[in-house]
Amino acid sequence: MHGETGRAPQTTWEYAVSAADQLALWHADSNPGIGEQPLRHQTVVLLGAAIYQWASNEGADGPGVIDAPLGALINVLRDHAIRALERCPAPADSGAEERTLLVYAYGGPAFDVVQHTALDVVQHHLNDASPVTTVTIADRRPALQEAARRRAAGSVWDDEGF
Repeated sequence: MHGETGRAPQTTWEYAVSAADQLALWHADSNPGIGEQPLRHQTVVLLGAAIYQWASNEGADGPGVIDAPLGALINVLRDHAIRALERCPAPADSGAEERTLLVYAYGGPAFDVVQHTALDVVQHHLNDASPVTTVTIADRRPALQEAARRRAAGSVWDDEGF
């Protein structure tokens, strides 16, 4: 993706993709394969589409995407991934190419790899979270901040964001 780095998200889509990227980067600490392109960007767009779908359904705008329950994201990724992709507003500089490729690949092994990776990202966060009934993206903030500190301190991840 060719999104602007160093700029705060402005739209609900940008917030969704930013949250998806942070969730994926945290997962990449224990599963380095997700850091490789194009898997990382495709996973982020698919997960971002799921977050955006949840936000649209719940009337959450912008930073409100952090209230998305991870369990709801698993349901979207598993049962409504193509609908979420088709409905997300991914502009040319923030996921349009990945979205087009994923929609085209839907139903085939290339899509399955990305879908499985996105599900793994969310499930890993659920497994790591304290045993509570509902875990949201906001609940994962301390783990995401710690991962960002590790990357800033010299990790091999380039932190190329969206």
